[in-house]
Amino acid sequence: MSRQIFNFLILLALAAASAFAENYCGIIDYPTTWTKEHSPYYITGDIQIAQAARLTIEAGVDVLIVPGEACGETKQLDWSDSMYISIKAYGPLVIKGTAEEPVRFMPENHVPGKIQWDGIRLPLKEREHVNIEYMYIMGANKAINASFSRFNVGNSLFINNSTGIWMENEADLAVYNCVFTENLSAGIYVKNSRPSIAANIFYKNSNFGIWSDSRPGLRIRNNLFFASADTDCRFCPVGVQPSNDKFGNIYADPIFAGSEKEKAMAKKDLDVPTPSKNVKDPSLQKIYEKSVRKELEQTAELRQPLAADLPFVLSKYSPALNAAPKTDFFKNADGNYDIGLYGGASGRFNKVISL
Repeated sequence: MSRQIFNFLILLALAAASAFAENYCGIIDYPTTWTKEHSPYYITGDIQIAQAARLTIEAGVDVLIVPGEACGETKQLDWSDSMYISIKAYGPLVIKGTAEEPVRFMPENHVPGKIQWDGIRLPLKEREHVNIEYMYIMGANKAINASFSRFNVGNSLFINNSTGIWMENEADLAVYNCVFTENLSAGIYVKNSRPSIAANIFYKNSNFGIWSDSRPGLRIRNNLFFASADTDCRFCPVGVQPSNDKFGNIYADPIFAGSEKEKAMAKKDLDVPTPSKNVKDPSLQKIYEKSVRKELEQTAELRQPLAADLPFVLSKYSPALNAAPKTDFFKNADGNYDIGLYGGASGRFNKVISL
């Protein structure tokens, strides 16, 4: 899907926002659920989830950042926290979107390339405390900021942030089947941590796909890197490089559905029927189309197509198809192992990644 169509769909969804929208600011000190029926939720100041509380955000919810007056007593942790609105999760946080209805965090008046809020801070978190699936997040300084933590982040889109996921001080996260694109600094930043990073797409980030401090034990496997302005994987372990990658990483255009690259590939595809105006023998074309149609029907039974209006769907020409690790953790519902936003099965947030 083109970036223009993706932006249009976001604006369309916001224009159709429910009249039941709620404003939030301050401390959440009891179990709270945000639902699609009451979406969008406007964040007008810092949010702090107390340790004894839990915030659950259901599929289809939009969380809009709208800077307003300060409210409540939320301790400011650093310069970025003081400058921008942040969501500080000291208690459990559950974000359970779906492929068709993701949970979206964005500034109300989102401007690509402009940082407009701090992001989500998740210190001291284990897998049982955090569930992040099918989240779209944009416009943040550090979209997810984790330290002394060990939890999973899957099937999520990080776009137009400064940094997608910032990990430091033993933030041993598992990050899988995500897309990091058009982030200003890096898709992922790793310092003094040993995360597992697998089956993600790092695409057209302004500086780095991944920035690492080269600490031993960092696992970066079966990802796809393409067109980072500086370096795809800076200071990454030996072997994670375009010239000699031994960990299954791919350095190539991901080829998304509807892209110009897909159109160019289709022109060269012998399985795509020749336009009728260019056919000299119609009888041969009918025989050929019949055989191709049968083959496509058999293929369709094995791989269920995704909705055409979803962003960053892989083209049938994509090198990311069936390129994830061949373990149960990365197995799609259709039996394949795809890299990117729609790969793997849901409900992996409390499982240990298998590489």
